[in-house]
Amino acid sequence: MISDKSSLASRLGWISSELDSLLATAKQTFSQYTEANDAKALEACQETIRQVWGVLDILGAEGASMLGRELVLLLEALVQNKVDNIKAAREAIAEGILQLSEYLKHLNEGYADLPVIVLPTLNNLRAARDAELLSEHLVFLPEDDSLGLEQMGTDEYVKLDAEKLYQVVTKLRFYFQKALLGWFKGDEPQKMLQAAAKVSTNMQVLNKTPRLRKLWWINAALAEALGENRLEHGIAVKMLMGRMEREIRRFSELGETVYNETVPDELIKNLLYYIGLSASGTDLTDKVKRVYNLDMYLPQGETLSELRQHYTTPGRDLWRAVSGSVIDELKALQVIVESIKPDESDCAEALSKLLDKSSRLASTLGMMGLSQASNLTLGLCDTLKEYLDSHSGPSRESLMNISAHYINLEKVLKEYAETGYDITEDVFSPDGLILDPSASRSLLRTVLTELSKVQARLVSFYKEGWSFFYLDEAVLALDNIIGALEMSGAKEMLPLVETAKRYLAKDLIAQKRTPSKEELAIFADILTLFEASVSTKLQGEDYLSLLPIGFDKLRELDQLCPINLLGGVDLNAVEQDVEAKKKAAQANSSSNLLHRLRSARPSMAALQPA
Repeated sequence: MISDKSSLASRLGWISSELDSLLATAKQTFSQYTEANDAKALEACQETIRQVWGVLDILGAEGASMLGRELVLLLEALVQNKVDNIKAAREAIAEGILQLSEYLKHLNEGYADLPVIVLPTLNNLRAARDAELLSEHLVFLPEDDSLGLEQMGTDEYVKLDAEKLYQVVTKLRFYFQKALLGWFKGDEPQKMLQAAAKVSTNMQVLNKTPRLRKLWWINAALAEALGENRLEHGIAVKMLMGRMEREIRRFSELGETVYNETVPDELIKNLLYYIGLSASGTDLTDKVKRVYNLDMYLPQGETLSELRQHYTTPGRDLWRAVSGSVIDELKALQVIVESIKPDESDCAEALSKLLDKSSRLASTLGMMGLSQASNLTLGLCDTLKEYLDSHSGPSRESLMNISAHYINLEKVLKEYAETGYDITEDVFSPDGLILDPSASRSLLRTVLTELSKVQARLVSFYKEGWSFFYLDEAVLALDNIIGALEMSGAKEMLPLVETAKRYLAKDLIAQKRTPSKEELAIFADILTLFEASVSTKLQGEDYLSLLPIGFDKLRELDQLCPINLLGGVDLNAVEQDVEAKKKAAQANSSSNLLHRLRSARPSMAALQPA
C-alpha cells in the first residue's frame, strides 16, 4: 500500500539516525569491495543492506523497501558469481544506495512514498542480474474496482446493425482525428479536447461490454482533464490520445467481441496513470479518481519527471550556483591560456596551473553528474601533462583547441544550470555545424513550425477534393525541415522527412494519384512520430527510442506505394546507427556513480574549484 505521508514520516523519524548509520556502513564496505575486490566486504555490505530492507519492509515504506530488496538480490548475485557484467552491477548498486539515501530523506520530510518514482533505479538493478524489467504500471497499481453503470453516470446503450455501426464509428473517428489535429496545432485546444471527450462518450454508449464502456469513460475523463489544463500537454499523453484514435479504427474493423479480447489491461492502466497525475477540479476526472483511489497513488498536478528529479537529486539551485562558480573559473583558465605564447618552451608554470586547475575542474564536473564533460577534461589534462613532460610549448593550433575546450564547457554549464540537461555530446560533436545549444533549439522550433504547415496542407488536400497544389506547398515546407535538421545535427531524423517528401513529390504529385485511407493513416502516423521525436529532443529527453517506430511505419507505407519509396535508403543501417547513438547517450548521461558514492553529498564548499 501507499503509506500516509505524516504517519510514515513519523515512523521514519524514530529510526532515521539508525538507517543513516547503516547506509553509511554499506557505502563504506561497498567502496572497500570495489577498490580491492574484497569478497568479505561485499558480504558485509549485503548483510547491512538486508538489515535496511527488513526495517523498511516492517515500516511499510513500499518504494524504499522495493529498492532495498533489489539491492539485496543484486548483491547476492555478485556474492554467488552470477553476474556477467560486474562493472554494470557495481554502478547499479552504487546508484541504488545513493538513491535510497536520497529517497529516505524525502520520505522523512513528509513526502509520499511512490514506488513509480524509483522505477528507473529498480530497473537498473534488475537489468544488472538479467531479471525482467518492470513497467510503470506494475509499480502503479490502482485498487481493483467493481465499477458499475451507475458510477459511469449512464446505462445508455445504442444498438446498431453492423453496417450502420461501421458508418457511425468511421464518422466518430474522423471527428476524433480532427480534434486531435487541432489540439496538436494549438488551435482552440480546449474546444478540440471537449470534442475528443464527446467522441469518447459516444464510443461508450456504442459498447455493451462493461470493460469497453469503462475504457471510453476513462478516456473521456482524460480528455476533460487536458481540456481544463489540469494536466501537462506532454508528448507522452499526446501519443496516448493518438493511440485511442487508432483504437476506434480497431473497434470498427474487429467488432466489439473480438476487439474486447485484444485490448490490453495496460492501456486502461496507462489512461488511469495520467488521470492520477492530473489536478482535481473537474467533475468526470474527479469521479474517476474517487472510483480508483488515484490520489492515494500519485500527488496532484506534478509530472513524473519532476517528481523523480525532486526525490532523487540534490536541488537545482545548488547546481545553478555551482555552475556559476565553475564558469568564473573557466574564464580564469582562459586568461592563463592567453598568457602562453605559441611554441614557447618556457611556459611550465602556466601549464602547471592549467593542469592543476583542469584536474580539479574534471573532479567537480564528475560530482555534478557531467561525466562525459569530466572525461573530456581529463583527456585535456593528459595532453597538458605531455607538454610538461616534454618541456615543450603547445602550438598555436593546440592553444586554440585548449581555449575551445573551455568555451564549450561554458556552454554545457550554462545549459545545465538553466535546464538540468547535459548537452556535452552535442556541444563537443565534430559533426554538428551548429554547436550553440540555443541555436540548435531555435532550428528545432523552426522544424515544428514548418511541420504544422505540412499537416495543415494535407488536411486541405483531403478536405478540398484532393487538390494537389496543396501538396506542392507541403513539399516546400518539408524541404525547409530537411535543411533545418541538417544544420542542427539531427540527421538521424532525416529518413522520416526525406521519405515523406518522396512520397508526396514522386508518387502522389507526379502521378496525380489519390491515396487510400490506409496510406493517409500511416502517413499521418509518420508525421506524428516525427513531431514527437523533435519535441522530445527539444525537451532534452530520449527521442531516439521513437525513431524505430517511425521507420517501421515507413516500411508499411512502402508496401502500399506503386513506386520504390525506400529506394536508396538502408533503414537497417540507419536503425543500427540510431541504436549505437542511443547506447552512447545512455552511457554518457550516467554520472560517475562510484565516485559519487565514495564522496559525501557535495556541499557548496566541496564543489568550489580551487
